[in-house]
Amino acid sequence: MDRAFRRYVEQCPDSVLVTDTGGRIVYANPAFERMTGYSSSELVGGTPALLKSGLHEADFYRELWSALLAGREFRALFANRRKNGEPYYEDKIIRPLFDERGRATHFVSYGRDATERAREFDKLIHAATHDSLTDLPNRGLFLDRLAQALRHAARREQPLTVAILDLDRFRDINNRHGHMAGDAALQAVAGRIRACVREADTVARIGGDELALILLDVGEAQAQHVLEKIVAANAAPLSWDGREIRATVSIGASVFPRDAEHEEALRRLADEAMYAAKAAGGSRCVFYAR
Repeated sequence: MDRAFRRYVEQCPDSVLVTDTGGRIVYANPAFERMTGYSSSELVGGTPALLKSGLHEADFYRELWSALLAGREFRALFANRRKNGEPYYEDKIIRPLFDERGRATHFVSYGRDATERAREFDKLIHAATHDSLTDLPNRGLFLDRLAQALRHAARREQPLTVAILDLDRFRDINNRHGHMAGDAALQAVAGRIRACVREADTVARIGGDELALILLDVGEAQAQHVLEKIVAANAAPLSWDGREIRATVSIGASVFPRDAEHEEALRRLADEAMYAAKAAGGSRCVFYAR
């Protein structure tokens, strides 16, 4: 490595990594060692795959190599892992290094730790997509997930259940106990619902006291078991400020593709079924019936 270049990168505050054209590491500067926790001796001879977090899709690396092998630079925010297993983000640019004949001999990357910036960005995204009271996905994120879930279900020819939940007599809770009690009831109901579903399913707050569910790969028989479990969980009274509060739920559900194939229709049919559950006395689950 050229002495002037080495002197520069040794003092550079940015992380610098040099690999041969096969991806083998030949040099890592002190800033790179500090950022990753690996010593140069541990890195040289290996590949940057040592840092992979598993968060990038294969297409990300295909694009990287496609650019470099074509003689172009590649810039992206990398999600990697330090030696101690801690995830970190690096704003990195990788460039081919050419000899006097124009042939690439090495690839050089320059990067800066962007972990704090990424975390702040994640916080902003979370705030924009989640309800501040219950921390559930909001209406916008629910609709986005439903559209994705329907595309997935259609491709795999699998069922999907959409449910709309409404707290029974929620206005009475607010009028009798105050809005703080109403907020506490919503938070408790949200927690009870989440405890009844899988991590892959979605529980969202889409209105004042209206919640929604997406149950993946689930038809009516399985969904009924889950939804009845939710009804039973919320039949038990809540304790708030030394008082008992009843916050039961009425649930309406529709099934893809049996009842409808489009998200708007599935939501509308689930909503109709929810009002049928309320009309029947509440604290129950009703599936849409043609």
